[in-house]
Amino acid sequence: MRMGRPPKRRRDAKQSQSQTQTANKPKFASPTLVVGQISPDVVSSILGPAMTDLAVQSVEDYADAVLAYEHVNQFTAEKGEEEDKEVEVQVEMDLDGNILQQQQQQTSPPLPPPPSSQRLFSSQLDIENLTELLTSTSQHFSHTTNSWKVHANAAKFERLLDEKYGRLRPFIESHPNVEIFIKNVQRKYAMGAFSPFRKSDSPPVGKTTSIMILFMMHRNGVRMDALLLAATFFLVGLQPWALVGLVIIGKWEMDRRKRKRIGGMPKKIATVEAYFASALDANLSEEEEVKAKYALLDTPVGTKFNPADLSLRDEEYDVIVLGSGPETLYAAALLARAGKKLVVLSPRDDVSGCVTLGDKSSSVLGKKIPFDIDGMNVAQLSRQQELLAPALCTTTDTQGGIRFSRIGSNLDGYAHSILSVPGLGTDNTSAECVPVVLNATGSLASLAEYCSTCLGDGFPGVDLDGKDNGNSNSLSYLRACNQINAGSADYYLSKLYNAKESNAYQEASVRTASAFLNKCLPLNTHVRSLMAAIGMMNENLCPDKTSMAAHVTNICAMTSEEGVAYPVGGPRAICHALTSVIEQCGGRVVAGVSLQELLLEKLDEKKETKKKTNGEENDPLKGPKPKCKGIRLQNGMDIKVSKDDGSVISMLGFIPTFLNLLPADTRAAHGVPPGLPAISERRPLMKIMVGLKGSNADLNLTGADWYRLPNASLPYDEMDQATGQIRFGAIGVDAGGDDLTTDGEATGETETTSVGGRRGKQNKTATPATAKKITRRCKFQTGESWMKVSFPSAKDPSWHDRYGPISTCVVTVEACDDFVRAFDTKPQIYSILKGAGNSTSGEMGRLMDRVMKDLLQTFPQLEDNIICTQMYGPVRSGLTHCPARFAIKGNRPETSYPGLFVGGADLTVGDSFSASIVGGWMAANAAMGYSMIDHVYLKKNLTSDLEQFMEEPSLVTERDGVVVEDVGVPFKEVNIDEELPTAESSKEE
Repeated sequence: MRMGRPPKRRRDAKQSQSQTQTANKPKFASPTLVVGQISPDVVSSILGPAMTDLAVQSVEDYADAVLAYEHVNQFTAEKGEEEDKEVEVQVEMDLDGNILQQQQQQTSPPLPPPPSSQRLFSSQLDIENLTELLTSTSQHFSHTTNSWKVHANAAKFERLLDEKYGRLRPFIESHPNVEIFIKNVQRKYAMGAFSPFRKSDSPPVGKTTSIMILFMMHRNGVRMDALLLAATFFLVGLQPWALVGLVIIGKWEMDRRKRKRIGGMPKKIATVEAYFASALDANLSEEEEVKAKYALLDTPVGTKFNPADLSLRDEEYDVIVLGSGPETLYAAALLARAGKKLVVLSPRDDVSGCVTLGDKSSSVLGKKIPFDIDGMNVAQLSRQQELLAPALCTTTDTQGGIRFSRIGSNLDGYAHSILSVPGLGTDNTSAECVPVVLNATGSLASLAEYCSTCLGDGFPGVDLDGKDNGNSNSLSYLRACNQINAGSADYYLSKLYNAKESNAYQEASVRTASAFLNKCLPLNTHVRSLMAAIGMMNENLCPDKTSMAAHVTNICAMTSEEGVAYPVGGPRAICHALTSVIEQCGGRVVAGVSLQELLLEKLDEKKETKKKTNGEENDPLKGPKPKCKGIRLQNGMDIKVSKDDGSVISMLGFIPTFLNLLPADTRAAHGVPPGLPAISERRPLMKIMVGLKGSNADLNLTGADWYRLPNASLPYDEMDQATGQIRFGAIGVDAGGDDLTTDGEATGETETTSVGGRRGKQNKTATPATAKKITRRCKFQTGESWMKVSFPSAKDPSWHDRYGPISTCVVTVEACDDFVRAFDTKPQIYSILKGAGNSTSGEMGRLMDRVMKDLLQTFPQLEDNIICTQMYGPVRSGLTHCPARFAIKGNRPETSYPGLFVGGADLTVGDSFSASIVGGWMAANAAMGYSMIDHVYLKKNLTSDLEQFMEEPSLVTERDGVVVEDVGVPFKEVNIDEELPTAESSKEE
């Protein structure tokens, strides 16, 4: 031990001391509990004695209850016997002397119920059973091997199996591998192995690399849906299996959408009979059938409007179509086959657009002959037939019996156009020029070879491997135009879902053609002038005002190897076929209807209040617009559509629809489509119809259209002496109507028209100084002005079989200022002067003399063969092909007014059959309600759905056991033998 310090306390000493200490006994302790020790047998130490005491007490209580019940029962029985002895008997007698005996019994109180034997413990045997159960339980839980835990876990597992699998438990027990697999899946799911996103922070491909891959995919033309999937994989971090699942789900949803019918289309679309089926009889011979088919083409298309017929007013239609021509009937036929109840209202007497000469001319010709004044030339025929087939299909023919014939012959390479450009091929800009013939035989190569041989362009050489090794600028330019035009379909399709398609065609549409011509063809003015002529033949518009989109589209159409075709039987054949489809589907076609204005519903008070609250009352372009519900005629008749989803489709164009048919107060309050004030109307046209004596062979007529194009006249480039650079000359001569600067003062009054529809007189004040602006008058000049000459009878191979030795000629010129007046408004429009269409006016006679003089100078073989002439016009021709036409947002089928749609050539490239058909297709799809997903991703549209749900036609027609084609207008295609001598060789010399 240590000195001066107490002894150190050790641990073992502390423990022994604590064990010897006594403590108070716990309040609730087992009788067998030893203080300081813990017994693990809770059943025998605590639960057993307590439950035994309760059982004994329950048995004793039951025994006491049984004794008490027996005592009460015995006491009641003894008391009842005593009462029976004391019962009194009373005797009574009735009037007859009979004895009546009554006995009064006193009722005893009810006995108490016996004690219930349904007790848990009611005898000593129950207590012994409880003691035995407690003993076995205590031994079970206190056994050293802990087997009770095994049994408890087994019971728990059984319970979990019942909860998890229910009825599937026997299957799981018989297949334990399934249980193992399920547990592994659950464990992996809890660990996040099945998450659709990757957990690792570092993706398999870096973000910069992923962006570069996506950019290259976009540049190579990969579809947008594939780009989105690639972006989710690279950037978002989607797992491969999740990507596959997403593709499968998307594919299933797209297939379901493809099978869905849009716009109330019926489940089964039946085919119709051919338009000539009603005129044929089984007893007719082949010649009589041909005559019956020819006779149908002599009747105008459509039912003449009868003001007394009130059925138009009493019925409600799903769609009302306004306009005339094949594009109008085509859009109506598509909608009619889609289950729409519709009516076509045409301002013309013949819905086909043909014009028949007056009675005086008809008596000279011997019969009423239709003139195709609009021109039914069809470029890129294969594409147009794909669009026309769903509308024309009948029970016996996919094209409804309509056939097309290529313009020209095999001798001239199927020539379809002849261009006369002032100065082309010569050294001056006079009217003298070398005509250029466009044909279908090797169009690009032959045109490039012509430019090389006659216009001094490079040679389009090709090596042995087929690669281009030449230096032809014209061939390179034509190929570039085809590449730009490849995006035209996507551009026009984007108009259906109000989205700008960003491609080369869209970028070219807002630029002028002169910029491309000067940049791509800087050295050869003749090639530049020729390309400008091909790019804009149908309008007198210079390249510096022409949109590159119209220029490219025209070049690709005119240089196509398919050439240009013409419907056999003319416009009436195809329009009769479309009209028959409309009428068999429950529609109507009415001709000669004078339209007054569109009918629009008034806005609700809530919408008007909301518009004022948002501050939109001063801005007509914003806020809700009234719904179009019908059309009002000049006689006051209202034709309405159904209230829910009815629509009105105007194929008349933007200017007639929104400036002539839209009410002035509505236009002032709600405005016009966005961008419409920025466009300009094309100058109206005059049509001169000439009846000729003799056939095509007699008069040496050609099916090719002849054009004089001063708008593409030869430019003259100049050299800048200071810089040494070339200063490009202007291509073409500006059309009449431009402003000139002169000396002197000039004041006057001009009639003006605004978009709001207000007309009046406005003083034209002179500009300061001596330079004043006056408008140059537009007059037709013989041998100089823009002119188009066509011979429809030479294009139709069935013409002379129907009308004999009679030919037709249609001359198209621009309307002079004697017939129309231009207004510098927004939009720029032309007003047709009063009495302009009067054939007895002096201005019309003088214009006729100048045009006929020019025609005979160009085609001298027509002299002394003219039977009759007649002038028709002025005719509105839609919008001019300036860049603003393609740049505005409002140039789309769906307008800002609900239920009002616009179709026709104004949506695409005007003055062509192909563009008009595409415009009608766009209007029909917009009215049906197809979405962007349908058009872009599913390739689902109205024509594809009609092909999918329409019945298959039986394409077998027999005559005397021989299978023949069910053709509406029989014809014979003539091929000229090249060995025969012709006048072409002398012309070339």
